[in-house]
Amino acid sequence: MIELIHIFIDNLLPVLAIAGVGLYLRRRFDVSPVMTSRMMFHVFSPALAFNALYTRDISGGDFLRMYGGTVALALTVACIAFLALRWGKLKANERAAALVATFVFNGGNFGISIVSFAFGAEALSYAVIAYVAGSTTAYTLGVYISSKGKASMLQSLRSILRTPSVYALALAFGLKALGINELPPALSRTSQLLADASIPLMLVLLGLQLGGLGKPSGWKLVFSASAIRLLLAPLLAVFFASLFGLEGGARFAFILQAGMPTAVMTIVLAHEFGTDQDLALNLIMATTLISPITLSLLIYLLQHGLI
Repeated sequence: MIELIHIFIDNLLPVLAIAGVGLYLRRRFDVSPVMTSRMMFHVFSPALAFNALYTRDISGGDFLRMYGGTVALALTVACIAFLALRWGKLKANERAAALVATFVFNGGNFGISIVSFAFGAEALSYAVIAYVAGSTTAYTLGVYISSKGKASMLQSLRSILRTPSVYALALAFGLKALGINELPPALSRTSQLLADASIPLMLVLLGLQLGGLGKPSGWKLVFSASAIRLLLAPLLAVFFASLFGLEGGARFAFILQAGMPTAVMTIVLAHEFGTDQDLALNLIMATTLISPITLSLLIYLLQHGLI
């Protein structure tokens, strides 16, 4: 128990404290997350993705295993959630919101930070790959389910082409493929500074987003969907990590990212496509509040080689 408390204090409390700054700013000064979100999406996240891959020795095979494993896990979780939700007498908008919340995980402002604190720079690079892969499923399958089939899968796939982090990853691999393993100091230092600033900015943004969600009400479906997101997904990740041959930092990042809470992206999709916004809100709040407990336990199990 004492060790779990230390894990929480060392790895999760700093994340929650910085997110708390963002929440305070939103509630006290009504700071909008819109511009911060745009800066993160177009500048800081791409810089983090580029720097994490370019400055680390990650082969194309390692990248594909991590990326493919994350997508495969998300699809598996979505299928299990779909089957589980079919038994309930649910409205279409409730089913869509709950389903999306089970596989769209907060691998960005929550996951990247916690993986970095718990397992260091090597795991961080793989956590970024998982984050980008998770964004792929959110912008494709997430959009498709939220629109209840109104948006075609082709239309959903096109949204990936508007994601700057994808191009940042491609640029990093392109430079390595050309044998350019070192950038001029002006470029490398700029990239490093932007990447270093991205994690605290992600956490402040998380607080800004959560600060505007309001008070949740009505907890229907929350328990089962939260259990799939926080408990079933990381358990499945242990199997998929072995299936895709992930080891060391890649394995740690893969499994830990799988246990992250539901992303705020869920409420964005609910608002955009008319699914149950109250349910999406409840799932974001519930998983975010419960996750420090489940993630502390998950870090403990990983650090001691118990899973």
